[in-house]
Amino acid sequence: MRFRDRREAGERLALRLRPLRGDRAVVLGLSEGGLVVAGEIADVLGAPLDILLTGRIEAAGPPPTTLGAVGEGGLAVWDHDAIRRFDIEAGELTRLADEARAGLARQITGYRGTVVPAAIAGRTVVLADDGAATGTTAHTAIRVLRARQVRRIVLAVPVAQADVVDRLAREVDQFVCLRTLPWLHAVGNSYRKFPAVADTEALELLHREPRLPTEVRR
Repeated sequence: MRFRDRREAGERLALRLRPLRGDRAVVLGLSEGGLVVAGEIADVLGAPLDILLTGRIEAAGPPPTTLGAVGEGGLAVWDHDAIRRFDIEAGELTRLADEARAGLARQITGYRGTVVPAAIAGRTVVLADDGAATGTTAHTAIRVLRARQVRRIVLAVPVAQADVVDRLAREVDQFVCLRTLPWLHAVGNSYRKFPAVADTEALELLHREPRLPTEVRR
């Protein structure tokens, strides 16, 4: 099963998340692509939409290898299996983490200059992405949300690798995944259309007026 695009994936997730209507949930996109998925969920729930900014710590490819992720506030989470597998030295890890933090700082400047962060303390947060291949970015985001004292975390992804589902499900209050695969080499392989999402498109989603709850096509 392949999804037509991120919007269709978001619509299908929204069908599973309709019980959250009336729960004062906030929907956060994890990455620009995740924001497109999150926008469809927010429409169905009638919930505020925002982005949770993180940055991947990557070793040069091809293809690039994800070694960890950084979150707002400087938090870093590492994929220790990948680090051991590629035998990355400590000094190189520090350099790559610093690069990721610098890139994240530029993202924060670009988004937070015009978009006020949604109030999430004490509320249910739906954290949505377009897929989870390693789970490292989602793990970082979950730790950021816990530090911000949210009441409940619902992780929603269209597709994920099976061992990632098992691991992340223990970290959140609810995990909704439409398709679980024994091996997920690239999230984009699960979509017929998977274009890069430009910052301008992401900002348009974040600046749009909140919508009343809508029904999704079945």
